[in-house]
Amino acid sequence: MTGDATAAPPILRFTLRLLDAPGLCELAEVCAEDMVGMFGCRRATVRDEERVWAWAEGHKADGSSVSMAFRLSGPLEPKVFLEVTLDPGPDVPVIRQQIIDLMAIARRAWRDRRLLCEERQRARQDALTGLDNRRGIGEYLEHAIGVGRHTTEVLTVMLVDLDNFKNVNDTHGHHAGDDVLQLAATCFREVLRPSDRLCRWGGDEFLIACPGLTAKAAIGVAERLRTAFREQPRSRGTTMSIGIADTGSLSPGDYNAAALIRMADANLYAAKRAGRDRHYPGAANASRAAG
Repeated sequence: MTGDATAAPPILRFTLRLLDAPGLCELAEVCAEDMVGMFGCRRATVRDEERVWAWAEGHKADGSSVSMAFRLSGPLEPKVFLEVTLDPGPDVPVIRQQIIDLMAIARRAWRDRRLLCEERQRARQDALTGLDNRRGIGEYLEHAIGVGRHTTEVLTVMLVDLDNFKNVNDTHGHHAGDDVLQLAATCFREVLRPSDRLCRWGGDEFLIACPGLTAKAAIGVAERLRTAFREQPRSRGTTMSIGIADTGSLSPGDYNAAALIRMADANLYAAKRAGRDRHYPGAANASRAAG
């Protein structure tokens, strides 16, 4: 933490804690906790219209109370409020003004954290399709495979390549090619589970991560993806070749994301050599990999 926050005056300590908060959730926790700590609130909650970001409990008391709400987010941002519950008394108007003054500081910190979060999200997102990029899914894969080293949960990766995509760009132009890529992203979202992760791997390649799904079980998913995409007129004659691999086929000494992706990539090229518009491995290979 910046400086000796424990020895600082309460308002300075509050400001230092806001500056140290790495994200919006942590900043909300600071607001709730410090309202209870500085003003003896019975309760402080940070919430928007759909969720509670943070809350802190103070002392419990029976009888009447005073509740107040203060806008934490800016006027052009989604509404987020700090709600506090106080004991009634002559100091309430003074406390209210002090909280208003503190909220001006917190509001600037909230704006800065939100902008930082959006910047980080953009750095992990493909601008054309709205999917994760390599950086975005890379962190997820490393974490998921790290967990898999200590559990029995399998992770399947599918590498998807759009067959004959270059012909679309050459014949119809890059605008048509962009539309095909966006169509592929839409098909992925419609067919895949909410728990699956996907990214634009680069160019006309996509990577899909399916936690808890074996390569054998992923064959059905791959077939649905290929069919859904091929039947769309917007696909402009392109199809999908898909390479499938799961962590069950990795050796203990090579149990990492890079090895899993290499295996899926090799299977993708096997699918292309076999004639395209298909998946690989076949059912027998997938069953052996899963075992």
